[in-house]
Amino acid sequence: MVKIALLVGVSHYDSDLVPLPCAVKDVEALKAVLEDSERGAFDSVKTLIDPDRQSMEQEIESLLADREKDDLALLFFSGHGIKDDRGRLYFATHITRKTESGELVKSTAVPASFVLDIMSNSRCKRQVVILDCCFSGAFAEGMTAKADRSTFVLNSAVKDEQF
Repeated sequence: MVKIALLVGVSHYDSDLVPLPCAVKDVEALKAVLEDSERGAFDSVKTLIDPDRQSMEQEIESLLADREKDDLALLFFSGHGIKDDRGRLYFATHITRKTESGELVKSTAVPASFVLDIMSNSRCKRQVVILDCCFSGAFAEGMTAKADRSTFVLNSAVKDEQF
């Protein structure tokens, strides 16, 4: 069994998206925990800071490729989550932008559906996804369980109206 992680932090954006300086700090803090032999004891922890779409997709695919059934793969994303006009979730990259009318330029962000597709095609059955972004609850909407295997989703999002 191998424990492998990909930690993605997007703090800076080439567009008018608000910078998120804590995203990179979150990646660094989580990396320290996962690499610590007393706490995480992960075999491999890769970080990806302020990537473009292609780099992010390649690394996500690499994370889950050639995994064995009992391996543990962890994907962490800290950055902007954006929904398109149809309510589909995208993960912003440093090149993500919107049109003048406010619509997402989809070719500049990673669709959650891409991540779900890569996850569902992996032999690895122990997959953890931690999302620190807006609209993270929309990620679970596209999840399915194969055969009789269970899928557990913990959504820590809190709605304002609960207060």
